[in-house]
Amino acid sequence: MFKFLFVIFFFIILMTLMLGLSFLRTLKRVLFGESESEKRARQQRQAQANGRQKSTGRQETSPPKKKIFPKDEGEYVDYEEIKE
Repeated sequence: MFKFLFVIFFFIILMTLMLGLSFLRTLKRVLFGESESEKRARQQRQAQANGRQKSTGRQETSPPKKKIFPKDEGEYVDYEEIKE
């Protein structure tokens, strides 16, 4: 019982700490602006996202692929149920 309460208490402490650090980071960004490394990282993420969008756009215009299985594959076959 005490182990379970300890885990719950530890989880609450951890979440509170993470929320506090997130708040402090946001407050720092509002008061002092972004640092150069943060700006560079944001620009790289945007460039990668734009590259992914362009590459997916090219894939949509590519010609359809040929079938790799024969025409008779998956056809309906008559069968009789055998009752014992």
